[in-house]
Amino acid sequence: MSYENSISEEEKELYLEVLREGATPFDRFVSRGDIEDVIDIPRTRQTIDRNVFRAVQQTQLDQSTRLIPILGSAGTGKTHAYWAYKDRERKMLQSNESPEELVYEGPSGWTIVYVPSPPASIRILLHVYSCIIDEMGADILKIVSSKLVKKWGGKKKKHLGLFGSADIEEVIQAGIRNYPGVFADCVKALVVYEMDKDRKVLAERWLLGEDLDEEELDILGINSVIEEDDICLAMIKLLTEHTDKTIVLYFDELESPYRMHGAEAEQKFLEILKRLYNEVKNLVIIIAVLKEIWPRILEIADMPLRSRMEPEHELQNWTMDDLKLYFAKSMLHFWNQNNLNPPTYPLFPLNDQILNSIYHKTDGNQRSIIKLIRIFVDKIISGEMTLEELMKDESIVPVAKPELVKSEIDEEIKKLAAEAKTSGSKISLAATIEKMMQEEDFIIEVNQPSVAGAALKCIKILGGQQNYEYKVDLEFKFPLGKRKVTLAGLVTYNHRRIALEVPAVKDFDRSGGVAAFYAAQRIQNALDQNQIDEAILIVPAETKGQKYQSILNQYNQINVVELDNESGETLLRGAGSNNPSEEGYAIAKIIFPDLPEYTPKENPE
Repeated sequence: MSYENSISEEEKELYLEVLREGATPFDRFVSRGDIEDVIDIPRTRQTIDRNVFRAVQQTQLDQSTRLIPILGSAGTGKTHAYWAYKDRERKMLQSNESPEELVYEGPSGWTIVYVPSPPASIRILLHVYSCIIDEMGADILKIVSSKLVKKWGGKKKKHLGLFGSADIEEVIQAGIRNYPGVFADCVKALVVYEMDKDRKVLAERWLLGEDLDEEELDILGINSVIEEDDICLAMIKLLTEHTDKTIVLYFDELESPYRMHGAEAEQKFLEILKRLYNEVKNLVIIIAVLKEIWPRILEIADMPLRSRMEPEHELQNWTMDDLKLYFAKSMLHFWNQNNLNPPTYPLFPLNDQILNSIYHKTDGNQRSIIKLIRIFVDKIISGEMTLEELMKDESIVPVAKPELVKSEIDEEIKKLAAEAKTSGSKISLAATIEKMMQEEDFIIEVNQPSVAGAALKCIKILGGQQNYEYKVDLEFKFPLGKRKVTLAGLVTYNHRRIALEVPAVKDFDRSGGVAAFYAAQRIQNALDQNQIDEAILIVPAETKGQKYQSILNQYNQINVVELDNESGETLLRGAGSNNPSEEGYAIAKIIFPDLPEYTPKENPE
């Protein structure tokens, strides 16, 4: 069936014009944790879904944390699965609000939190905590603080006088008896947040991971900052054990630490996962992993962790029916969004034959399918080719070869791509397909761990290219009194010990503020104790502050590198492609002064 006989020319032009005016449903073919996926084809994921929700139900019964590996090759829907579960969570809430309408089947009382894997294992617990807070917001703080204050014998005071203040101290001491040691500051913050209206805002800022200066910390009676690993883990424990929901942590892109820094970073990341698994209750941890690297992760993971994992589950490629259903649902959603009755032919502006060809070219890989759909739809709506011309193009719909397997298609496309330099538009289209099939988007998020990881990666790349004798440690810990302080990395070269540190900021388009001061202070402590000789401090551009500047004035061993979000993205892209940018060169040149000057490389056409 085709649409030529079912849609008039006037209707066809109307629909094509709407497609030309706005983004088509296929403009974004890579799922991202920060942009919702609307269309879901769950059939190939049904077994995985059942096991995930069974784990949620079991955890709700016994509070034991469970870890489920989900495997898949690139483009098989690992990130998309998160959005499918987030949609199920929304339907669960709707079902609870309108029980007369059955909109969800499955367990209730859970929420899923997306945790993108940072490209280094630096302060990963702060990363996890921030993701929980970003997803659940102040609601989880209200629930947990109210439960704990009630448990510890406190009541919320409307007016705080002498006796009200004493009540708060009694509740805090009761809480510390239940949760001693490293939990003390967390207990204080939660009790003050619940009971003290005058200090509530300060306590909330601390609990949300925002920066407080020394005077504000003194007002709260708190000595620590939440970015410290032990404090983060303590807060995660309090939140998960006392919230009214089971929390599902969806760790995506588990291969990122290895991609940036190799086995050492991956080992550190797995150790953090093991800590969460062993020490935190009421969690379901899902790790989405590239199928190809799963054997290596199993080798690195120790026997106790392997033995306690749930069986791994693998995402499957789409069938031809899945592809057609996806296309039809995507187009229907598009027409609805544009307030149009859909065409009578559901596969407009393509048809069965084109979709069948796409299926065989991609072997059912979801990402590759969407890439090719986008190419063909763009060709039609731009007027570059008609459906009839696409059908006649043997590089798209091979004559007498309707069941070509992927290996045969790959060979034909490569041959056509090689001839593209001397041939016409038909061959150029095949070359475009080949190029699009090989592309992988590098998703950029400029934050503390990604910038630190990219900087260390550039140092490794450029040091290796020059055959320098150096050593890079991904984290550097040193004692400070009774606690340990962690810097992002340490590079040893020519008997120089150069630390690298990045403040705990969420983006680089605003001043680093107090976070930059704390980062500089950590470096100051390391210099004072002769733990390092020099340091590189990477901060947001235009970072200011009297205390921050005072440290820099006293310590000329601290080399400051300023970035904004744009230059941070350039740094990350260069590190990710093993082709350091000018920013990466500038950082590496502090370590290696005789490094050749930066020469931009031309992008090959």
